[in-house]
Amino acid sequence: MKRKCFFILCVSLMVLSSCRELTAEEAAKETLKEAMEALNREDYDAYLQHVDFGAEMDSAQEAFMRDALRQHLGWQRNERAALVAIDMIDAKMHGDTICTVYCQYTFADSTKEVASQKMVKNGETWKMRLRN
Repeated sequence: MKRKCFFILCVSLMVLSSCRELTAEEAAKETLKEAMEALNREDYDAYLQHVDFGAEMDSAQEAFMRDALRQHLGWQRNERAALVAIDMIDAKMHGDTICTVYCQYTFADSTKEVASQKMVKNGETWKMRLRN
């Protein structure tokens, strides 16, 4: 009986700890990682869902963006080794709705590149801001 109660307590604590709410910085980093992974696997629709364009796009604009992404990634893949890892390094909040996320890309040839991305919170959703 004691073992069973101890097991139930441990499982309950694990569930509660996994349900904690993400901080704003963690949520922004997670959103950017999801977007970059979608782009890397060429899932342009998923990537575009993570971008703040400032206005809704119609189907022709979305098709144009998918084509531009496809062309850019094709060029980029010809110029450098394949991307093998994306690590979120840090995040800095600027007020309640703007966050700069710093990440590191690791390529198959072992080169690394550090980049930053401005993220904006719209309601409860974080998105990449591609404009100033």
